[in-house]
Amino acid sequence: MDEIKPAFQGEVMLAGWSETHNGGAKVTFWLQDPSDLEAFRSMTVAKGKQAGQRLACVLVEIGEDERPVQDPKLSQQAAQLCYSGMFRTWLATQVFDDCTTEAAATTALKRHLAIESRRELDQRGDAAAAFLSMVREFRRWEETKLFKR
Repeated sequence: MDEIKPAFQGEVMLAGWSETHNGGAKVTFWLQDPSDLEAFRSMTVAKGKQAGQRLACVLVEIGEDERPVQDPKLSQQAAQLCYSGMFRTWLATQVFDDCTTEAAATTALKRHLAIESRRELDQRGDAAAAFLSMVREFRRWEETKLFKR
């Protein structure tokens, strides 16, 4: 099998993220050094000076001690998901509730998982298992939507 050569390998810092109805979800990173940009400059040439290449990414958050940060608690992951428009759209199809806002999605999520608080995801194994199953279903659905653009 051929060896996979990374298009870019290095440290980046999250600059910001956004999600709009016409632009979709976007994440912006700062590179450590301007020379790191060279890995991406040639990508615009391949498609008529327009970016759009698909890249597979694996990002690991590192702490001040230069070591990987452990996974956030499930309650934190649930809170982050409820901010996502894609997740809210999918959740509405699962629970048949209005999930247009983060607060509405949180309420629907708690009702669907039969929990009083997202903290229960960190404390109850059954709630955690149900949430993780839900996340896997959402990710499968999300993949079908993302790659049809």
